[in-house]
Amino acid sequence: MTLKHLHLILQAEVKTKLTEKELEEFLFSLVREIDMKVLILPQLKFSHQKAWTGMIGIITSHITFHYWTIEKYLQLDIYSCKEFDIENAVKFIKDFWKTNNEKIIFLKRNHDEEFRLRKIFPEFIL
Repeated sequence: MTLKHLHLILQAEVKTKLTEKELEEFLFSLVREIDMKVLILPQLKFSHQKAWTGMIGIITSHITFHYWTIEKYLQLDIYSCKEFDIENAVKFIKDFWKTNNEKIIFLKRNHDEEFRLRKIFPEFIL
C-alpha cells in the first residue's frame, strides 16, 4: 500500500441532538462507511462548555469531532494514510447529522508533493 496523507475537514450546523451512545455508534458507522478498521476504540468526553469531543483511532490514522450541543455546531476531521471515498464520507456525515451551512475542504499532503486543497462546497473544486 502506498501511503497517502489525506485530510477531510468539515464544519456544519446540525439539526440533531445526539446521546453518547449515538455518537459512539456514529464513529463505528463512519469507520465502516469509509472501509477502514478500528485501531483504538471510541473515546468520548462531555466538557463544561456543553460540547462533546470524540475520537476513534483507525488503522490508517484517526477520526475526530467536536460537537457543541447548545450551538448545534460540528467540526469533524478524517485523517488517513489510505485512500477513501470522499463523496461517500461527506454524504454519510451530512445525512447522519442532518447538517446545513457546511464548509468542507479536502487536503492532500502526500510526502514529496505540493499540498493540494479542494474546497467542497457544494461540489469538489480543484
